[in-house]
Amino acid sequence: MSKINRSSDNPKKPARKDWDHHAVLYAVRRTGTTLSVLSLQHGIGYGVLRNALYGPYPAYERLIAEHLGLKPQDIWPSRYHLDGTPKSGRGERGIGRYKRKTNSSTPVDSRNSQPVAAGGNLREGA
Repeated sequence: MSKINRSSDNPKKPARKDWDHHAVLYAVRRTGTTLSVLSLQHGIGYGVLRNALYGPYPAYERLIAEHLGLKPQDIWPSRYHLDGTPKSGRGERGIGRYKRKTNSSTPVDSRNSQPVAAGGNLREGA
């Protein structure tokens, strides 16, 4: 007979869930400001901080969390490892991932990423 694995057999700590975006908005509003005003105070576009409510943006998450006096992993635990480092995704999580694909010794036409012909002309007819 095979043993049936039941949740009562392996008592685990319940997984922490991310705050609902309404809870984050409410917490920010309780401090006497809004995400839009907070964005402008940090020199970011008017509604840019709202992006962190719906997807991983570590820089914006950090600004919101600092304003609330928390750590980003307290608000969005699914987006961070246990040590507090962000999980892979986009934004600053991709820093260092991609290497430059062109050889630095070969001049490249920035308009179409093609190597420049000898003599420096970008067009054949010129």
